Amino acid sequence: MRIVQLSDLHLCTEPLYGSVDTLAAFDRALRRVLASAPPDLLLITGDLVSNGRRDEYRLLRSRLASLSFPYALLPGNHDDRDGLREVFPEQAWSANALCCQRVDLGSGSLLLLDTVVPGEEWGEVTTEQLNWLDQACPASRPVLLAQHQPPFLVGIAGMDAIRCRGDDLLAQWLAGRDVVEALLCGHVHRFVSTSFAGRPARIAPSPAHQIALQDGPLAYTLEPGGYLLHDWSPGERLVTHYVPAEMEYVHVYRH
Repeated sequence: MRIVQLSDLHLCTEPLYGSVDTLAAFDRALRRVLASAPPDLLLITGDLVSNGRRDEYRLLRSRLASLSFPYALLPGNHDDRDGLREVFPEQAWSANALCCQRVDLGSGSLLLLDTVVPGEEWGEVTTEQLNWLDQACPASRPVLLAQHQPPFLVGIAGMDAIRCRGDDLLAQWLAGRDVVEALLCGHVHRFVSTSFAGRPARIAPSPAHQIALQDGPLAYTLEPGGYLLHDWSPGERLVTHYVPAEMEYVHVYRH
């Protein structure tokens, strides 16, 4: 199965920080996705919009409306749960206050875990998240777990300060769930590959601005944006490709 993971779109109607055209960046990424074979799923792991406004969500919906393949959304710290549910009512939102989802895809499942703490940039796993995971996690189907804030350090002090708390609770839960094969995150605006609780862990970049690799206060950089393409054989392997959002020409070798 092929899963395209976009993250941290920060869609807004005006240039972000006065210089980042997040809508144009998202359009570029979508063009690149559409130029390839259609994926089985488009997964967007949080910070869908910049200000959590309904008009921003409607702008996102207008861009996704023509897709020929399904998409699944997960909130980040810039999102608003009520607005997300209102504009995207067909998404398989959980019955509780969280905007979690279980998406069954072929022989596997994706668990989209809402770790948002309203009003805060950091996320958290609490008993509320664990209760949903207990109910949603299949007993035998292979699983990919997705959440916005990563529950591990990435080596950027400003981002590590606003990572997902409750990582010990999540690690304990994973210890008894061999069906969970990997963890997919966003929030950091950079491609990061590591492991968490013995599983592969991937962080998707933003199609727009990236977080600078530097000490001190958080800063953004206009390095090229991108997304991740996951080739997943449930029960066997997860292969992840980093894809720049800018379109590239393909040159065929002729021998």
